[in-house]
Amino acid sequence: MAEDIHRSNDEATQQIIPHPRRGRTWLILSLLFIVAAGTSLYFYKRSSDGAKAAANNAASPTAGSGMTAMPAPNSTASDSNASIGQIYIAPERQQLIGVKTASAEMKSITKEIRTVGRVAYDETKITHIHTKVSGFIEDVFADYVGKTVKAGEPLFTIYSPDLVATQQEYLLALKSNALLKDSAFPWVSSGSNNLVEAARQRLLLWDIASEEIQSLEQRGEVKRALTILAHVNGVVTERQAYHHGRYVTPEMDLYTIVDLSTVWVLGQVNESDLSSVRPGQMVQIELPYSSNLNRRQGRVVFISPILDPKTRAAEVRVEFPNSDSALKPGMFVNFRLSVPLGRQLAVPVDAVLDTGSMQYVFVDKGQGYFEPREVKVSARTEDVAAVESGLKAGEQVVTAANFILDSESRLKGAMANMGAPSRVAVGAPAPGTQNLQVEVLEPKTAKPGSNAIRILVKDASGKPIEDADVQVGLFMPQMGNMPPMSSDAMLKPEGGGVYSGTIQFLMAWTWETTVTAKKNGQVIGTAKTTITAR
Repeated sequence: MAEDIHRSNDEATQQIIPHPRRGRTWLILSLLFIVAAGTSLYFYKRSSDGAKAAANNAASPTAGSGMTAMPAPNSTASDSNASIGQIYIAPERQQLIGVKTASAEMKSITKEIRTVGRVAYDETKITHIHTKVSGFIEDVFADYVGKTVKAGEPLFTIYSPDLVATQQEYLLALKSNALLKDSAFPWVSSGSNNLVEAARQRLLLWDIASEEIQSLEQRGEVKRALTILAHVNGVVTERQAYHHGRYVTPEMDLYTIVDLSTVWVLGQVNESDLSSVRPGQMVQIELPYSSNLNRRQGRVVFISPILDPKTRAAEVRVEFPNSDSALKPGMFVNFRLSVPLGRQLAVPVDAVLDTGSMQYVFVDKGQGYFEPREVKVSARTEDVAAVESGLKAGEQVVTAANFILDSESRLKGAMANMGAPSRVAVGAPAPGTQNLQVEVLEPKTAKPGSNAIRILVKDASGKPIEDADVQVGLFMPQMGNMPPMSSDAMLKPEGGGVYSGTIQFLMAWTWETTVTAKKNGQVIGTAKTTITAR
């Protein structure tokens, strides 16, 4: 009996333990099955990814509008940063909207300062006519303002008792000199000569012409009214000498005579351009209603040290010859001053978009791709802008339809990659990583103006965050000529991870919303969402 039981146990053991050769066979078959399954899964996943990529390409906006923000073709991981912010415009779309480009080139740039100029008198050639004696005017020869006079021509005659007395003294001195010139006493003859010379000098000092004195000697009679002559050439601009009997004194300005053979042109140069103006620079003027043949050139001779507080401009003086009297004081002329700026990298002025805080261009990257590029413009002329940094010679920039590209790039968020400051608080996690979960409880749709806001804030695991300092920031990028806008608010905890407060929506828009949570002054998480105001 015992032997039968032992035999049966041995048989059972032989059935349970397989033969060693048979076990190795099963192991090899299992490994082959696993390898085959893994290979099939790999090819299935690859074909699935290819199908998804094809579907995305088919649904891309290029098929419709011709514009989209996407990486450049043939880009690799090493140059992926170079394509950030680029926009794509299909060639047929470029032709439709009129995109034109030009090359950035090294050029000799001359800045032109254009302003209005005013013709004025040459103040160094203004003469005032006075008498040296008091008396009465009898006859006036320069009898109207604007009359041209020449040196030596008579202006008026004057009766003065002092002049009459001096003439009498001169005639008596002449008679005495004729009687005493042959005196045996030398001191008598020399004294007589001195009296004659003293009377003659007195008449000369009173502006009596030598011809008038010579006529007095020949005539031998006192002349009631003596003639006052002009001693300069010019035009009468003011007069106080009138006919018959006007009493005049030495302090009165009887005539103002201006020599117009040269005139000044006074240009008003703005404060911002004064640093470019130097004495000796060439200036071109022209009358606004005349032909180009009437252009004249002169040099800057004076720059006013005083700035007009109303116009914020300084006066620049240029002297011009005026022998033909074409430039008349009081005229307005076009005043153009050329300032050479040397050889610089330049682009057409239409290529530069200026927001006030930054300047940028759109660079043609080829194959329909355009990249917004921030530049620094050092100077502008009528046609070109000198680029100090941001571009290289030979790069192509958009000169027409760049406002359309600008709108497209802003809508696609391309401008965020041009170095604009981040809206995330200092110390927050790197952009693109969100370790908070936020839910806007109120408002679902905001209204322009002040709105109550309630937000549920959770950590990455979904647990509500309690007793934190939560800040909400709204941001809208610049759109065309509209500047960027932002609004911020600190929220108070209500409990259960809910925070509330009040925030301003400055206009109807879908606002980029950044939620930042801090504890003990340290950022513990950030998240981004959007809130629409209507």
